[in-house]
Amino acid sequence: MTEVKPQRSKILLRPTLDTKFHIEYGWWDRENRDLEIYLRGHLCAKHQETFAELDANALVNNVDPETGEVTRVPGIQNVLITHCAQQPGYITRQTTMVNAVFKIFLANGNVPLTTREIGERLGRNPNLVLRTFSSPRVYKGIRPYLKD
Repeated sequence: MTEVKPQRSKILLRPTLDTKFHIEYGWWDRENRDLEIYLRGHLCAKHQETFAELDANALVNNVDPETGEVTRVPGIQNVLITHCAQQPGYITRQTTMVNAVFKIFLANGNVPLTTREIGERLGRNPNLVLRTFSSPRVYKGIRPYLKD
């Protein structure tokens, strides 16, 4: 007799304040949205000029400063992580919450964060962050992080 192992479900019934979220880049493709155009809008003025003529999807090496791990990422994401996201005024009080959360994930290399952590970084109520990103509507591909 063969033992049947139950498959782990990837369905998340109800996110909590401790549920981690991230940008699910595959969402952009599934929804036929152009991530590159959206990312260009988050570049600083200097890099908007630079990337106007360059292929933003050309891969470059990105080195994690803490672990030394090298990953290949599109050049535009690397510039956002290493330069633009570090500039003063990258996120302001006038930045909408959805854009601010997206920018936080860009700045940290899309490392998953809980809504508590996001709320702390934004100075906003984590319950509001949770309600926004656990609704049926998906904003900018920000979804619960589900480990494989």
